[in-house]
Amino acid sequence: MPERPTIVSFWHGPMSWLEALCIASFQRHGHTVEVYSFDPVPGLPPGAVARDAAEVLPRDSLVFYKDKGTPAVFSDHFRVLLLKQGRGVYADLDLYCVRPIATPTDYLMSYERPGSVNSAVLYIPPDAPLLDDLLAIFEPDGRPLFEPHLPPFRRMEVAVRRLFGEKVLPHHMQYGATGPMALTHYVKQRGLIDRVLPSTVFYPIPYTKIPTLLLPGSSIDPAIRPETLGVHLWRSQFTQRGRADIAPPVPGSALAELCAREGIVAS
Repeated sequence: MPERPTIVSFWHGPMSWLEALCIASFQRHGHTVEVYSFDPVPGLPPGAVARDAAEVLPRDSLVFYKDKGTPAVFSDHFRVLLLKQGRGVYADLDLYCVRPIATPTDYLMSYERPGSVNSAVLYIPPDAPLLDDLLAIFEPDGRPLFEPHLPPFRRMEVAVRRLFGEKVLPHHMQYGATGPMALTHYVKQRGLIDRVLPSTVFYPIPYTKIPTLLLPGSSIDPAIRPETLGVHLWRSQFTQRGRADIAPPVPGSALAELCAREGIVAS
C-alpha cells in the first residue's frame, strides 16, 4: 500500500450529505476513497472512485436485515472479503477523518466502548486466521448449533430455532451479531486484545451522544485527543437504524460546522 492507504467501503442506494462529508474528510487528508456498489450511486461525491461490488460478491448475495432493514449484515460480509483480498483499509462512510491514517503494518481496530471492538474502521492482514473466523459466520451450511459469538440468550434462541428446522442465517440474528459481537469474540479467542486501540482513536463520542451533535453550539473538538484519527458519526442514530433520509444539520451545530469545514452543502 502507499503511504496513505486507500479507504474502501460498500454503499447501496443514494448518498446523503453525511456520506459526502465523510468522504471529503478522507480526501482532504490524502486518502483515495473507493466506494463499491452494485448500481451507480446517486450523490457520489467528485473524486470518489466507483467500484463494482460484483468484483467481490455476486449481486444475489445482497441481503437486508430481517429482509427489510439495512444492508448492514451484507456490509459486514463484504468488508471482511475486501480485507481478505487486500484492497485497502475499510471504513464506514459515516466515519469523519480527523487525521490521516498511516498504512497499517498489522491490525487496525479500536474499542467502541469497554469490552466491544467495533468494525467501522478495520484492517486485518489478508493472511490472518481472524479473517477466516469472520468469514465462516456467513457460510450457509456447517455452522454450529450454538453460535459462539452470540450473547448467551441469543445463542440459545438461535439454537432452539435451528432445532425446529429454521436455518437462521446471519441477517436474521441479533443486530450487530456479524459486526462488533463477532469481531470482539474472535479477537479475544485469537489472543489479539493487545492489538485493539482505545476508543478515543475512532469512537471518541459515544453512540448515545451522537444526537447532541445536531444541537446548536455543539462541537466535536472537545472530544478530539492527540491519538484521535476519526470520529464515528453513527448514521443509524439519525435514522432509527432504518434507511431513511437524513435532514440537513441545524445551523450552528457540530455537523453544520463540519460541513462548512469540508465545503459540503447539506440538503
